[in-house]
Amino acid sequence: MKGKVGSHFVLNTGAKIPAIGLGTWQSGGELCVEAVKTALLVGYRHIDCAHLYGNEIEVGEALDEAFKGPLSLKREDVFLTSTLYCTMNSLNKIENYVRVSLKNLGVSYLDLYLMHWPETSAFGDATDPPSKSGKGSEYRQFLNRLKKAWKAMEGLVDMGLVRAIGVSNFRVQQIKELLKFAKIVPAVNQVELHPFWRQDELVKFCQLKGIHVSAHTPLGVPTSSPGPSDSGSGGEDEAGTPRISFRRSRSVHGPMLKLSAVAEIADRHKKTPEQVIFNHSISH
Repeated sequence: MKGKVGSHFVLNTGAKIPAIGLGTWQSGGELCVEAVKTALLVGYRHIDCAHLYGNEIEVGEALDEAFKGPLSLKREDVFLTSTLYCTMNSLNKIENYVRVSLKNLGVSYLDLYLMHWPETSAFGDATDPPSKSGKGSEYRQFLNRLKKAWKAMEGLVDMGLVRAIGVSNFRVQQIKELLKFAKIVPAVNQVELHPFWRQDELVKFCQLKGIHVSAHTPLGVPTSSPGPSDSGSGGEDEAGTPRISFRRSRSVHGPMLKLSAVAEIADRHKKTPEQVIFNHSISH
């Protein structure tokens, strides 16, 4: 049945973000085009992408067909998120980066633009965290770069290129640092979140600050091995400077869907394990 998928949440900007969206990481070529087209056809209205994924042109192709084809969607019908991956050399080019994404997607604005990781780093894989933790002078440099990057992102809102800005993979301490100088409070913090990595402390903190928590990889990271997660804040060094820890959790993917608790709940309600996990995430 065609129609809107799921409900929505209201951001601190007043905008509505669909509760369920299609992520486009690890999707490319014609497969990406068809995935986005199919998602829009069955009712998805939130597409999450990033220039670093290398497929925004394909996403744009699918959007163009949705806008001009039988679906006759309008730009305002689709919530578009893209992501900035900061590198050491990108801080002065953030406006250019978002303009490239807009051109590739074939739209005049983004509904949401996220800072992919709470650090500027060497170029890497789309989901690779920076390799260095910050402390001492490195930590101060991190704060200076974060401030410069966020100021540039705030400028994108002033220019009308993006409607809202947010962060991704930020922890409580990093958000606290950001809020010390931010003129615009992040609308979203997008983190890995699912029943097996709840991040309750982070979720509660964001909610208190009016920051919507969005779950990426809600079924877990495909390339991660099963096991307990590490969601610590990094602690402090000898001088009392907060450490910025970027260790990713050892999350689960396929195995999570087969675990007896999830499978039993799904069977009891005549649903799939994926539906059970999505429902838990939306309710949480």
